[in-house]
Amino acid sequence: MKEPQRSILEITKKAMKAFFGVIDLKTRTGRQYFALFTLLYNTATRIDELLSLKLDDLHIGEHDGKNYITVWGKGTKLRNIYLLPEVVKIIRQYVHMFHGDTPNKDEYLFYSNYNGNRHKLSPEAINKRLKIYARLAHATCSEMPENIHCHNLRSARATHWLEEDLNVLMIQKLLGHENISTTTKSYVAVSNAQKAKALATLEDDVAKNIAKKWKKVKKSDSLAEILGLK
Repeated sequence: MKEPQRSILEITKKAMKAFFGVIDLKTRTGRQYFALFTLLYNTATRIDELLSLKLDDLHIGEHDGKNYITVWGKGTKLRNIYLLPEVVKIIRQYVHMFHGDTPNKDEYLFYSNYNGNRHKLSPEAINKRLKIYARLAHATCSEMPENIHCHNLRSARATHWLEEDLNVLMIQKLLGHENISTTTKSYVAVSNAQKAKALATLEDDVAKNIAKKWKKVKKSDSLAEILGLK
């Protein structure tokens, strides 16, 4: 009997390791999609946000030592998402391979070649490739659903952030949500215990804000510090 399909929201870290493990890095195509899905998963961006990124939106190796991407979200709202060192290494190698030593900052970070020109990739093409790798990963790890879409990687990363004790308000900020309810209901698959933990982080922030009214306190950690980049 075929094993029942897991919920598309329940993509475990083990499943994600299997997913990245099946991508063939010996090929140029494999390297391109490995970099694309690495950035998509680790930043939890919307697929169109990622595909709209141009080299000018990529900030790695800056003089201030901060590495991040600038994303234009829904309603043309801008947000910066910091990149972990491991992700920076992969993206830097990708840029060197696919854009050369003198990259054009007006070009799309990820692109397809057609008639000798570079064009923006489509979400449909990426979802098709995602399903190919998901099916391969499912063969080695049953925890990886076979029929997934790019937004499932976004929800999976949000859940994994919560499991890693990242404040739910910070997750909301990283995802670019206007309301916290969108984060907890639509993108974060949480157990009752995790929900209690999320509520606790909210209560902690409320307590901190109240405390600031009574006495001077140390400024809260920056996003970079929270993510361990400092």
